[in-house]
Amino acid sequence: MEQLRKIGAIGGAISLALCWPLAVGQIGQNAITDGVAKLNNSSIQAEIVEYDRGYLSSNVTTRITVMDEDLKEQLAIDGLPSEFVINSAVSHGLVSLNAVSTFDNTDILPLTLTTSTELNGNTDFDFELSQFNHQGTDENGTSVSITKSNLTGHATVLGQVDYELSIPSVQIDFETGEEVTLSNLKGIGSGQQAKGYWLGTQNFTIDSFLISDSAMQPFMTIENSTYDFESHLDDATKRLRSNLKLDIANIETSEGQVNNLNVDFEMSKLDSESFEKIFEIYQSNPVLTQEDVAEIIPFIDILFAKGFDLSMNNMSLELGKGQFESKWLVSIPEGTENISSNPSMIMPALTGNLHSSFSNGLVEEYPFIR
Repeated sequence: MEQLRKIGAIGGAISLALCWPLAVGQIGQNAITDGVAKLNNSSIQAEIVEYDRGYLSSNVTTRITVMDEDLKEQLAIDGLPSEFVINSAVSHGLVSLNAVSTFDNTDILPLTLTTSTELNGNTDFDFELSQFNHQGTDENGTSVSITKSNLTGHATVLGQVDYELSIPSVQIDFETGEEVTLSNLKGIGSGQQAKGYWLGTQNFTIDSFLISDSAMQPFMTIENSTYDFESHLDDATKRLRSNLKLDIANIETSEGQVNNLNVDFEMSKLDSESFEKIFEIYQSNPVLTQEDVAEIIPFIDILFAKGFDLSMNNMSLELGKGQFESKWLVSIPEGTENISSNPSMIMPALTGNLHSSFSNGLVEEYPFIR
């Protein structure tokens, strides 16, 4: 009897192992179907055209259609389609799904997405853009060239995303002869999208950004720039803080040169609920109608009534032989009610401070500052 039990247990384990890829395949199909459905919004429509699920692998065909008329028109001008077909080869592992996805017409968009998704939905991803060259059309003579680029990272089912971005070079040539060149863009981020805005940290660096005129002479050069962004939501108070830092080593134009530009700007104590509503309305309608304005005004009133701070923690630069530095703080105190009915009450309610300094060298070089 004991022997029979052992044989039964072994047989059950073997049966489970044999059936498990089918279960993984079903779980994967449900996850992919739900994921594609979540892509739908007012701008694009996504649908699974075919899902061929096998024992150890599946083949999925997804169609994405641009619904926004303005975007469709711009794509047509640029000689690009408004409908894209994505082919995905999915393999069923014991505890994960691995997929490689490419566009049907790789000549238009040579992008490959490689993913490894755990059964709980957490996913490692790797977007790889091969050398991309888009030649201008008769309607739009702008050409774009992007060297091989990567976006890699990890996303959880809770919405947390960690990523790294690398774009070695981008070149844009306009039909008028001007040219824009960007060199060595790198980015790193950790956080999540919350009602359309980013909660977490982001950092981007660019070695150089060059604009040339039609005679191929430098019009503006920006070297060694760094952008840092951080936002945090206090769960207890529901207040939002957002900080932006910009550092640029050198900006050079035909008018002159600026060195060591530093900007450190912060918004704090923002009521997150009213801010999210304002952001949501504006994001859905970039050009606000009277109806949109009427909808947004009550949330602006709430935002001001709960108070917030705007501060320039530092703005400094070197111009020629001189230096400039400025710091300021503007506070909207809590209790500033119904500003939409009486906007004139905003100025008397403001509190804060301002400090600016100009070096002697800057004043001598630009006497109008006196």
